[in-house]
Amino acid sequence: MNQSTALNTLHDLAEKEVEDAAVRLGEMRRGCQQAEEQLNMLINYQFEYSSSLNDSMSQGIASNRWQNYQQFIQTLEKAIDQHRQQLMQWNNKVSQALNLWQEKQKRLQAWRTLQERKAAQVLLAENKLDQKLMDEYAQRATLRKPE
Repeated sequence: MNQSTALNTLHDLAEKEVEDAAVRLGEMRRGCQQAEEQLNMLINYQFEYSSSLNDSMSQGIASNRWQNYQQFIQTLEKAIDQHRQQLMQWNNKVSQALNLWQEKQKRLQAWRTLQERKAAQVLLAENKLDQKLMDEYAQRATLRKPE
């Protein structure tokens, strides 16, 4: 396997890794967005429930119903705390996936740079060979001319 083919293969593998990392990053962002939406829904529900409780309290409320409200609000607050923790975990996963994607992008750019350098070396070698052949041709042509 020549060096150029090896570089192409490594470049292709790096490109695949970048694509895979981008897909993973997208998945993490979607998961994070869903967790954020769920948290917002719970917070909105808590607000609506509290408003309903305030309305009920202004009209008078039975003690057993008041206890049910309190228990439900406590349960809702626990669920909100858990969702906040999940959202933090999703944010961490997004950060990790973003770092991985950036690392893969850098590696891909390094392979591209190596490919460009190799192509420049090949072109330079071809130009030198062409120049050498032209010089030899010119030298032979001047030796053949009768004076």
